[in-house]
Amino acid sequence: MSKGMRKKIAVLLAAVMASAGLSACGGNTGADGGQDAESKTETKTDEAKTDSEKEGSGEEITIRLLTRMSGADSGTKLKEEVLQEFQEKYPDITIQDESTNDSNSFTNQFKTDVASGNVADIIQWPGISIMKEYADTGVFLDLTDLIAETPDIKDNVDSTLLDMMELSSVGTEGTYALPINNQMEVFYYNKELFQKAGIEKAPETWDEFYDVCDKLKESGVTPWVVGATNAWRVVHIQTGLLYKMCGVEKAKELGGRKAKWTDEDVVETIAFIQDLADRGIFGEDYLGLDYETEKAMFVSGQTAMSFDGSWRIAELKDMEDNVGVFRMPYFTDREEFKDNDIAYPSQLELGGHLKDEPEKLKYVWELASMFASKETQQRYAYDCGNIPVRNDVELETDKMSPLLADLLTIKENDVKVWGSDAWAYDTVAVLEDIVGEAFIGALTGMTADEAAEQIQSRLEAAGSGQ
Repeated sequence: MSKGMRKKIAVLLAAVMASAGLSACGGNTGADGGQDAESKTETKTDEAKTDSEKEGSGEEITIRLLTRMSGADSGTKLKEEVLQEFQEKYPDITIQDESTNDSNSFTNQFKTDVASGNVADIIQWPGISIMKEYADTGVFLDLTDLIAETPDIKDNVDSTLLDMMELSSVGTEGTYALPINNQMEVFYYNKELFQKAGIEKAPETWDEFYDVCDKLKESGVTPWVVGATNAWRVVHIQTGLLYKMCGVEKAKELGGRKAKWTDEDVVETIAFIQDLADRGIFGEDYLGLDYETEKAMFVSGQTAMSFDGSWRIAELKDMEDNVGVFRMPYFTDREEFKDNDIAYPSQLELGGHLKDEPEKLKYVWELASMFASKETQQRYAYDCGNIPVRNDVELETDKMSPLLADLLTIKENDVKVWGSDAWAYDTVAVLEDIVGEAFIGALTGMTADEAAEQIQSRLEAAGSGQ
């Protein structure tokens, strides 16, 4: 058997340190196609071959990946299975996987690649509008035509998620990423604590939420603990509030500098968080607590609610029968925004150099598209607890966590518009830190107006320095 017919997956870089808050499903388990896969490929008749196989085997093509899907989790195992399936179909193609789930290692490698002009073929760069720099300089490939020419993607991947990958709001035309999995953010609540407090149903409006919190406090339970020493916890709350008060479009307007953080409706979201704290809903010591403590307090029953992403489901497996979910409440005077919710998609970008390599691009796009295929999306749900990015995935509830089943019901019936972190629509990469510091400042002495002014002034300074 020729060397070209051997399966070749070269894992050049792997890390085992997980990055908190990055919820893309990924892993590091090796997968070898083996003799059976090769023999099956060798004995295929011309009639059994696909069009791609008839056109060529991809011999001497190497596809290089730099993603965050690395480690020992179920998502990385799924990634390796996808690579194996592709390898079995195209055994002459070399897959060079340099994925790492350590954020610093990933960022350093990516920027080194950009500086050297050796960008990977498939990249999992986080963030949305911060893709603009790499879109404008040709580091990332515009996928608009590829998506349009691929009916399975164009017709079945959630259009709102695809729209999130489009950069016209920041002055760059084109779609520069393909979403491959999704997380949504909801309230988890302890059913037993709700019952003991005399709460008969989960709240839907903020007025109902306040009533729930009053009953929980009367029963001796802290309603909702936030691990505020990790500023992103407060950032996520503000994003949810922004979407319920102003809609997802407001975040895009902020990112495109058509709106300001000092706008009255944005300031109102900061003041609302302050009011939640003043009402004692977060308890007394939340400013000294971190995310891990926040989670532990929910599991131990010290707090009744936790606002978190669907990545939390796996950690709640031992108590999932006693946990329910509900969306962030809406404002009765702003019902037009009740169906706007937070989503945290993970996406793949393709290297811009591929526009000059059409034969290779064909294979790279096929591999990337496999992560968004109907079968893979079903496995993402069952194996990883992720929300499918497609609208045509059929799932059996008895094969998944009941919490995920509840989230999927919410998604199907209630969610119309997805939006990511508000800061993610801006091209200033450090905006997340700027926003987080200001929100913590608003909880430790600054007024909402002062916090908003701090964000806007620092944002403008950072933007002028780019």
